[in-house]
Amino acid sequence: MTSSKAKLPKNVTVTSLNDRIYQSVKWSLIIGEYFPGSVLSIRSLAKKMGTSTMPVREALTRLSSERLLQSSVKRSYKVAELDPKRVADQFFLRARLEGIATQLAVPNLTPGEIDELETLAQMMERDIDTGSNENYIVRNYNFHFSIYAASRNEELFWSIERLWAQTGPYLAQVVRSQNMPEEWQLLHTQVAKAIRARNAGKAAKLIEKDISWGVSTFAALTETEQQRR
Repeated sequence: MTSSKAKLPKNVTVTSLNDRIYQSVKWSLIIGEYFPGSVLSIRSLAKKMGTSTMPVREALTRLSSERLLQSSVKRSYKVAELDPKRVADQFFLRARLEGIATQLAVPNLTPGEIDELETLAQMMERDIDTGSNENYIVRNYNFHFSIYAASRNEELFWSIERLWAQTGPYLAQVVRSQNMPEEWQLLHTQVAKAIRARNAGKAAKLIEKDISWGVSTFAALTETEQQRR
């Protein structure tokens, strides 16, 4: 997957129309196609997807029950406005869970899968150099979830993906508006090398370090908001 226009991540198998709509909207949240405060109209989304309003309503209701969207005015849902403290807390959970998933995954990843991780890491470095933020966001997902799928723990995988959907609109906004720290740019290559060496502990710590960037970034925004009050 090389573009944010891709409809679904490669790990998704769709079994029904409701699932297709649900996964499509969740994927859009993950890669930041919807901004904080964006309103999703049931009628407009149904027209876009060429379907009736009923499966769209059911999909959005499901996303709302998972706290990925908020119920808004009649026939619409919305992405929550930015609450830096809440997002920092979500990144804190992500860091811990993703470290655990990486620890479990390292022994299970095949040499071919590790080759793919190294290729993705190299492509992401080029994306940063060329300012290809949309490609970077999609490849970042594929890099991380190629690892987490190898944890062979579906509940852990689902919990992490849910947190990605919650943080996606806010992370994408930051990625598009700020320069990434140089040290952070190289982390994915370092993760791939640690996995190649079958050093699960080091790989897990590097993943936690990568995700913890979100904790510090949004914690700093929390402090800025408090100072303004």
